[in-house]
Amino acid sequence: MSLQVGDTIPEFKLYNYDKQSFEDKDFLGKKTMFVFLPFPFSSVCDKEICDLRDNKSSIEKDGTQTVLITVGASPTNNAWATQYGIEFPILADFWPHGEVAQKFGCFHEKAGISLRYSYITDENNVITEIIKSDEIGVERDFSEYKESFSF
Repeated sequence: MSLQVGDTIPEFKLYNYDKQSFEDKDFLGKKTMFVFLPFPFSSVCDKEICDLRDNKSSIEKDGTQTVLITVGASPTNNAWATQYGIEFPILADFWPHGEVAQKFGCFHEKAGISLRYSYITDENNVITEIIKSDEIGVERDFSEYKESFSF
């Protein structure tokens, strides 16, 4: 079961493709959007990250930072960020496979991937909103981001 609005995010530690570590406690004091994505270099995920990239300034205008999390390996995430000019951190939930997605409750056991869930948190790491699609091949409704960030 997915975490719900009002829940505090779980403890975690992941790395980006530059081997920089990111932990849950690093996000205290900051509004953050944790965006789980299943497949780097797939048409739906590529569209979603490009939409986020293209609207970065609107999302960040209230101080919200964005962090992408995928079960893809760090080298894949690096190539993905480079190809699409992504400046958001992309964290590898590769091993133990999908452990953080499982903690958030958005891991698809049969497919071995994270589902398309975005958890928006306040400065205390408490979830204030969830934007999601429970269907692997269906993107999140981008208009929900526009409503959340007023752009």
